[in-house]
Amino acid sequence: MPTTNCMEHMSSKNSQRLPANISKGNDQGQLVVSSNDVYPEEILEPRSGLNLREFINTLSRHKALLVGFTVATLLLALILTLLMDPVYRASSTVQIQRNTNKVVNIDMLNPLESRSDKDFYETQRQLIQSRTLARRVINQLNLENSAESGGIVSKFKAMLGLQNVDKNNPSMVETAFLEGLSVTPVSNSQLIQINYESKEPQLAANITNAVTKTFVRMNLERRYDTASYSKEFLATSLNKTKKNLESSENKLNKYAIKYGIIQNSDGEDSNSHSLKKMSEELVTAKKERIEAESAYLQSQQIADDENATSVRILKDPYIQSLKKTIARLEANSQEILKKYSPRSSRAKRIKKQIDEVRSQINIESYAIKSALKSEFSAAKQKETMIKTQLNKLKMETLELQGKSIKYNTLLREVKSNRELYKDLLGQLKKVSIAGNVDNNNISIVDKAGVPYKKFKPNFKTNLTFGLLLGLLLGMGAAFLREFMDDTVKNPNELERVTGLPVLGMLPALKSLSSRSIALQTYHEPKSTLAEAIRSLRTSLRFSTREGAPKSTFITSSAAGEGKSTIALNLATAYAQGGNKVLVIDADLRNPSLHKLFKLENYQGLTNYLAGGGSSSEINRPTMIKNLYAVTSGPIPPDPVELLSGKRMGTLLSNASADFDYVIIDGPPVLGLADALVISGLCDATVLAVEAGKTRKVTLMKSLKRLERAHSNIVGLLFTRVDRSVVDSDYHEDYHYPYSDDEDTKSIESPKVTQLKLHKVA
Repeated sequence: MPTTNCMEHMSSKNSQRLPANISKGNDQGQLVVSSNDVYPEEILEPRSGLNLREFINTLSRHKALLVGFTVATLLLALILTLLMDPVYRASSTVQIQRNTNKVVNIDMLNPLESRSDKDFYETQRQLIQSRTLARRVINQLNLENSAESGGIVSKFKAMLGLQNVDKNNPSMVETAFLEGLSVTPVSNSQLIQINYESKEPQLAANITNAVTKTFVRMNLERRYDTASYSKEFLATSLNKTKKNLESSENKLNKYAIKYGIIQNSDGEDSNSHSLKKMSEELVTAKKERIEAESAYLQSQQIADDENATSVRILKDPYIQSLKKTIARLEANSQEILKKYSPRSSRAKRIKKQIDEVRSQINIESYAIKSALKSEFSAAKQKETMIKTQLNKLKMETLELQGKSIKYNTLLREVKSNRELYKDLLGQLKKVSIAGNVDNNNISIVDKAGVPYKKFKPNFKTNLTFGLLLGLLLGMGAAFLREFMDDTVKNPNELERVTGLPVLGMLPALKSLSSRSIALQTYHEPKSTLAEAIRSLRTSLRFSTREGAPKSTFITSSAAGEGKSTIALNLATAYAQGGNKVLVIDADLRNPSLHKLFKLENYQGLTNYLAGGGSSSEINRPTMIKNLYAVTSGPIPPDPVELLSGKRMGTLLSNASADFDYVIIDGPPVLGLADALVISGLCDATVLAVEAGKTRKVTLMKSLKRLERAHSNIVGLLFTRVDRSVVDSDYHEDYHYPYSDDEDTKSIESPKVTQLKLHKVA
């Protein structure tokens, strides 16, 4: 294949294979993003966050650091524990009741007892640890002048390393005393534990008991003081209230006398009472006037005949008797008229009697009418008089109400002072009784005994703390180192950083020589490395549309990343599959192929590129069947000039025609132009990346250089991998019953990345 066609073929393949974050160069040699998605989604989508497996892998990579910190802190904790002086703790228990049986409740005078239980018990704790209590115990036990090694002053000196400490300095001595005192509430109870720590067990017990007794005594004193204060306060308030009551009563009486305000027992003034009574009298007078008027009007309608309508007249006994007389006489008259003539003397006499009776009725009716008229006039006059008096009383009442406003104010003040005086007098009597009652809400449950078991140092606790601290420091150092480390450590990270598929992983084999590793696929076909190479061979079959590339260029960012090992083992794997393979040593600055095959290097690639002989003359058979090699030949002064010539393209074209596969072991990418020239002539380029050594910045620079050279980068190969720290999500385990060799009991085959290729027009 001519060189020009080979270059066009490589360029065409470059347009088909571009990673997500590295694209082919434009006309200005700059990188642009390709829109062709040729990689599987799981490769292009970065995994965010730090999962548990990555966390464990990070610790595994830096296990020496983790173990070192842990052991160091454990030793330090052990040494410090052994050097510490033993400290003893004595404890006593007291019961503190929130509410006690009181003769009088004086909570309103003692604000500490009106708070919540939490505040109450916290207050008691602070009282136990107060300087006042500390001073009383120090004086009681004469701790300032104690000659014991455990004395407070001696302890304070030892603690601060001071030689001249004024033992009479209250603040310093009390502070030293309180350093050993602690209070521990017993959960879900009214109990509090008082503790004191000292180097001397007997001293610790003595101080604890002294603190407990002093606390109980001080509490009782405070309660007595509170009762005395309450009594004094109530007596003063009572005298003041009494004076206020007398003053308010005098003001009320003077005001009532001045304005003539009189109140009954119900608190009602005299005018209001009179107004109410007179209103009732007016109603009665109106009723009487109406009745009299009605009777008078009815009497006016009485005629001389018997059709009188006045009730008063009709019901009059005398008139009723006269009417009966008329009725009797008229009956007699009718009998007489039946026998005698109307002109007869009998008839005339009976008629005269009837007329006389009628005249008497008229006279009596007139008298009744006159009486009714007089009664009507009197009732009307009485109503008018009461109404006039009522109106006058209303005016007086309205005037008096304005004066009663201040009167009522003075009256309320009198009542308020009287009630307050009464309450204070009752409280004073109760407090006087309570002051003589021994009532303490604190009692001692357990006294402190002499401790015989040391409290500090706690060997187990200190070592546990040292272990945890060491682990935390070790993990912190490991992650700090991990954060500072810019190298690629696992295949998942490699895919996230580059966007390129990882075609395979080669395990680290530190115990073997370079030549043994390079030929291990030949000598140990069942080894882990051989299996990894065969996995790479399989991955290359899926790297292009046409299958495995005819010519594959193996390179790396820098020297020493295993590219020569990869090239030779990959060529061996192809040859073992029955393919005719040619491996070319194109690293003209540091060749190694002739050393690995133990071939002479007097003639090779440089001779051919310089124009000497044909390509078939430099192809040498090796000890491996179907595998041929082209050594580098003599090292030239300017390798780039030779590699850039047309003969290199011709060599690759002829080799691709004569061999099934051509593997080129080339120089590193960075710092040299050799790799860029070779990669542009090959069907595919595989970049070797050493685990834990290749930096991400270096890797990205290498990829950008290759892309600018229009290289067809089909993937990456992760070399010298420590499988104990590789993310197991990346690969699956396959077990082959080939042999009992330790390396072949469990062979890990990297997963083959299935590439999604798009048809290019």
